[in-house]
Amino acid sequence: MAKIKKSARPETLIPTASMSDIAFLLLLFFMVSTVFVREKGLKVRLPKAVSIQKIPRNHSATIYVDQNGNISIDDLAVSIPDVQWVMQKKLIEDFNVIACFRTDKNTNYGIMSDILNQLREANALRVSFEAKLKR
Repeated sequence: MAKIKKSARPETLIPTASMSDIAFLLLLFFMVSTVFVREKGLKVRLPKAVSIQKIPRNHSATIYVDQNGNISIDDLAVSIPDVQWVMQKKLIEDFNVIACFRTDKNTNYGIMSDILNQLREANALRVSFEAKLKR
């Protein structure tokens, strides 16, 4: 009986050289054709000042902060950790003391946040932010 030789099947190879090009083209296509929904967010109405209320100077401690981060409380230069100690001392002298902020418009908010945390630690919870009246 004659043996029939099976011929080897030709192997089919998929060329992978351009596979990365195809992946990037698909990525680019989906990036261009996708529509991103823009979230509208919450509408926030900030309060407007109707009138200015004068704070009596004998019941206030004015905290000055300049744009360089220098802090002074009633003309006494302090650092951020000393704010708590100075305000506790002022609260002992007058329980109704109000901490009034006067800051430069270019002051870093991180400094303001640190000062507010020190006031909270000192239990000086009455805080006022002073502003100039626009004329």
